[in-house]
Amino acid sequence: MDVITAVRKEKRTFYLTVNDSETVKIPSAIMRERPMTEGTEFDLEEYDQWLMVRQYRFALDRAVGYLAARPCSAKEIYDKLIRAGYRPCTCDMVLYKLRKEKLLNDEEFALQWAEIRARHRLGPQRIRQELRRKGISEEQTQLAIEALDEDEQLQSAITLVKKGLLRAKKDEEPRKTAARLAAMLARRGYGWETAKKAIAAAINNEEVEFDE
Repeated sequence: MDVITAVRKEKRTFYLTVNDSETVKIPSAIMRERPMTEGTEFDLEEYDQWLMVRQYRFALDRAVGYLAARPCSAKEIYDKLIRAGYRPCTCDMVLYKLRKEKLLNDEEFALQWAEIRARHRLGPQRIRQELRRKGISEEQTQLAIEALDEDEQLQSAITLVKKGLLRAKKDEEPRKTAARLAAMLARRGYGWETAKKAIAAAINNEEVEFDE
């Protein structure tokens, strides 16, 4: 049996420390229904099950609200609910329900996110990093990257290079200009081959020929 070793209150939230290690975040309304103090014996597993019955509907409504505001990955929904004070088992149940009702799909989210970020002229490497941070699997991330139109990516890179050329100093050496532009494209997630093609096309003011 676990023991509550500390109780701290901040505004309308209580923070219970269990066995001097794990901290459980409890809303005041729940604390009034089942009050606990320092030294109280505490079965965390039993408490989670008791709490899930009371939290689940509110957590689900909150998660649906997140999705209504913008597309989210499963990890984003989970992290938001945890920060809002919901217990992990409640969050897992919410994710299960959202997936079952086809309201949450990481593969579709990855495709949408990659397309949107590509329109903001971010390259595949940057998009890959963002999807990883959002908890998208490597397989789903790769599918989203492969779905991007390579010609559109190159045109976006060329547009960025042309804007970068406008900021070049008149006496800047061409090699330094190219290096600066390549570094700029790398920061935005474009690979070396795309950077070379974009810089050559913009500096030479030539139309890029695409493979049929």
